[in-house]
Amino acid sequence: MNCIEVRPLLDLLGDGALDTKDTALILDHLKSCSDCQAEWNDIEQLHASFQQARSKPELPAGFMDKVSARLKEEDRNVQKRFLQRAVPTVPVLAIAATLLLVGCFVWPAVEKQNGQVSTTLASADRLVEDLGAAGTLDMISDRNELTKKVGYDIKQVRLPEWRMENSGIYKSQSHVSIARFDFIKKTQSGDQHLSCYQAPAGVIRTTAANAINLAGKQVQFGTHGKFQFALWSQNGRDYLFVTELPKEQLQEIVRGA
Repeated sequence: MNCIEVRPLLDLLGDGALDTKDTALILDHLKSCSDCQAEWNDIEQLHASFQQARSKPELPAGFMDKVSARLKEEDRNVQKRFLQRAVPTVPVLAIAATLLLVGCFVWPAVEKQNGQVSTTLASADRLVEDLGAAGTLDMISDRNELTKKVGYDIKQVRLPEWRMENSGIYKSQSHVSIARFDFIKKTQSGDQHLSCYQAPAGVIRTTAANAINLAGKQVQFGTHGKFQFALWSQNGRDYLFVTELPKEQLQEIVRGA
């Protein structure tokens, strides 16, 4: 099974509504796909939060029943859209998170209990689109200062033939800071350019489905305008490589990174 087939079924897996065969296929896919595994972890955490919330006597009468009914309705809509293959599926987790936020205003104890702020995910297509836009990079050349600003350790990637031109923080609406590095390579046919976004694992997402294994990395490749991009997670970080080079060359760069 691939990501497009698995993701609409993750919520049903959490509810125990799948048969043994489908359950085994999905669990096997999760072992090799970090993106789907991250979404499955979110769903498990959400289900656990609902179970804890259900046991609280202060919860308004009928609130969880309304949440469950809404989730079931959205599940049916997601499955219908998936079967028709007309439009991309909508994660049920987003609907559930919205309902839970409303519940927190009615029942503040839920918010106090969780004490967590959900991370705004970043779209790979938006990151690629903003690559050439002015004012989207807060330039920071000192690595120690950049590490301090983003709030997490910057991981190095192996690009021995490339020289870094710029580094800094991508300006976005995400609660998590995203680092960006711009590289250049001098060749006889002209300069080649490559940019690398780096963020904690699970922050950068893409709808690209053509994931392949390159040197142990599960890499999703996509195209946006004149750019080719590659996205994967490794060592607790998301890496998004963006370039105008052909996909074959990008694959070789990712393979050795």
